[in-house]
Amino acid sequence: MTQSKGWDWEKADRTPWLEPAEDSYYLAHKWMKKGYKHILDLGCGLGRHSIFFARQGFNVSAVDISEYGINHLKSWAGSENLSIDVRQGDILSLDFQDNSFDCVFACHVISHTDTEGIKKVIAEIERCVKSGGEIFITLSSKDGSVYSARDTRWIDDNTLIWKTGPEEGIPHYHADLNDIVGFLANFDIEKIRHLQYCNLSGPDEESKKMYYYINAVLKSKIT
Repeated sequence: MTQSKGWDWEKADRTPWLEPAEDSYYLAHKWMKKGYKHILDLGCGLGRHSIFFARQGFNVSAVDISEYGINHLKSWAGSENLSIDVRQGDILSLDFQDNSFDCVFACHVISHTDTEGIKKVIAEIERCVKSGGEIFITLSSKDGSVYSARDTRWIDDNTLIWKTGPEEGIPHYHADLNDIVGFLANFDIEKIRHLQYCNLSGPDEESKKMYYYINAVLKSKIT
């Protein structure tokens, strides 16, 4: 299993990563209506979703491996007088008790491991979320141009190591629909969207990235 590694935010254009993804608006509305309170922002980056959910009145815990990201979020939360439980940690081993959260939000983060690691990440999410709790996760798709352009960066059948930019040295796991159904066997999958990002001005391998966007509810745990 590859070692987890955080983004090098010093090399990144941070501006796009300070605005919440559009799915967070829908989920905040949905989760408030269901009476959910405790959210884990898994792989929080600079904190855009932690801040957004905290502004909506949720009790937010945030985890990221990057010290830069964690410090940025702490400063941001302090400037807005928001109480967020911010921790530096690894998605492969979460420092939370079982059944701690009503929901888990993990946008463009759990793909940052390999084939062995993705199973461990899903198991950790399952451990930390309550029965009947909801998760939102995204996964890189095997149908995208990155997966088809295989080269020496690939460390197993599903995983490449990025070699440039802020994600240099970070693994990227790629899934298909069968993988997702298998990983989430203990969840009721509500919705799977399969989306292509079209970056018309970027390099060829960046132009047709594809991702799965997944909403699922944890089935009752066997006690």
